[in-house]
Amino acid sequence: MAATFIFDTKNIKKRLSIYEQSQAKFAGKVTLTKLGKRLKGREGILAKKYKMMFRDPVPFTLNSTFTVQKGLQLDVGVKDERAITKGNPAAKYLYPAIGGGSTQAYDTKFTQYLRDRNFINSGDYPFGVIGNRYIKTDKRGNIRRYIYSNTMIGLAKTRDKQVKARSKGGKIQDARVISFKNNTGKFKAGIYREQVPSSGKYKSYLKPLFMYKPIPTQRPKQTFKFIVGDASTKLIPEMWLREIKNLAK
Repeated sequence: MAATFIFDTKNIKKRLSIYEQSQAKFAGKVTLTKLGKRLKGREGILAKKYKMMFRDPVPFTLNSTFTVQKGLQLDVGVKDERAITKGNPAAKYLYPAIGGGSTQAYDTKFTQYLRDRNFINSGDYPFGVIGNRYIKTDKRGNIRRYIYSNTMIGLAKTRDKQVKARSKGGKIQDARVISFKNNTGKFKAGIYREQVPSSGKYKSYLKPLFMYKPIPTQRPKQTFKFIVGDASTKLIPEMWLREIKNLAK
């Protein structure tokens, strides 16, 4: 997804002297270069907008804007899978909030793992149970990455019968981790870890780590093109005329 800006000198020729008109195209190129710098980066216009739209956005989101300039044309977009080597592309998880793609929450590596191994229904999504002591969060309130990794390890070890019933340990994968794809008579759909009481005379029980619920959707608060267009429409004329005047001195 990208927003494109093309300079057209016809719109301001009447406001310029003959000599200033001769500088207009070069000034336009300079203006687009400076505009691109103001739009992207952790302190750029888009990053400031994301800080207003999202609660404590991560640096990857703040740095997700890219620009490509070709003369008097500037393309502004969000980095996708072609721009990264690992992790989730910003374009995918931002689309529900800024338009340009599906309004459904993007499947993370963890969710894709569950789908690939038929642990979860196609219309469901895993939600961490924050009250569980094994579900650790960072300062932003997001579940820490290693929790997802440990859960996947636990599911695999349980499937391969590498973990015995009533096993204990400090990590998620030290005990049996079980996924219920659908609601049962006793358990709701989700991922559970076996808990073993300290006293051996009591039965073990399953405690939820993640619950399966319908995939969340979100309509765009403001589309990416609107955000970029609104800022640029206000900035371009002022910046362009300033550059023209400077060159014509």
